[in-house]
Amino acid sequence: MDGYVVVAGGTNVDIKGKAFGNMVIGSSNPGIIEISPGGVGRNIAHNLALLNVPVVLLSAVGSDAQGLKVLHETSENGVCTDYVLRADDCLTGTYIALLDSKGEMTAALSDMRILDKLNSDYFKAKLEVLQKASFIICDANLPCQAIEFIISTANACRIPICLEPVSVKKALKLKNHLRGIDFITPNLDELAVLTGMNAHTDKAELMAAQLIKSGVLNVITTLGKEGLCYTNAEGSKYLQIIPTAVADVTGAGDSLTAGFLYGLIKHRNIDKALICGLAAAAVTISSKESVSPLMSEDKIRELSTQCSLHNML
Repeated sequence: MDGYVVVAGGTNVDIKGKAFGNMVIGSSNPGIIEISPGGVGRNIAHNLALLNVPVVLLSAVGSDAQGLKVLHETSENGVCTDYVLRADDCLTGTYIALLDSKGEMTAALSDMRILDKLNSDYFKAKLEVLQKASFIICDANLPCQAIEFIISTANACRIPICLEPVSVKKALKLKNHLRGIDFITPNLDELAVLTGMNAHTDKAELMAAQLIKSGVLNVITTLGKEGLCYTNAEGSKYLQIIPTAVADVTGAGDSLTAGFLYGLIKHRNIDKALICGLAAAAVTISSKESVSPLMSEDKIRELSTQCSLHNML
């Protein structure tokens, strides 16, 4: 997997409000409000860059001050942003998350209308960038036609591709495009939508097995406090989380995806890659930022020794 990774997906401004005490719905809650760069695709790319993985971001921002600031900070941290679309007629995407005093999300809103600009024409113009990638990560913030084009390009060029469902609603875009996908990283609710099963009654490995039957090669189901479930044609295995103090869970899934790919490139071994993913998630949730400034190869190595794996074959 020499060369660079392409991450195609959302770039936005994260606005996070954390309550000092118990969150009271329907009322104003005293707390702290912070603004930082965000977006699933951008966060994944940022984490990869901090782990010394060459990465190209294909995304869009507005020409507003926040968008230009996000783009500058992303570039300063090692991500190639040369191909990011700058739209004069749209505001940069914005994500607002409300967190309780423990750092757990209680509600969120996102305005990602700018991503409609990332249509198949945009990606056709970036075809050479895609074709020369060693790995492609695509998040479901993109329009359906763009996702289809990226998948077909990856398959035609035999480039491994990972799909990040992003949310329950956006996961629906991926439902008819699963055959030949190398990796997908849903949470339980997203997995249920993709399989038509029930997240409350069906086990993760059973739902993931349905995705394998649909043509996905590897399913990494994130389970929050329970860790993750990895499934392929041979069966499933569970990995527990790495214990850490929780400051903020925002961005944990993004860093897990980045950590997994880093581990895959570094070790060329699925089990070691999964452990790297959980280590990256642990670094993130111990930080108040969506991408922890402490993310590094040394930190991943340090935390990886604390992870345990349970086979379910």
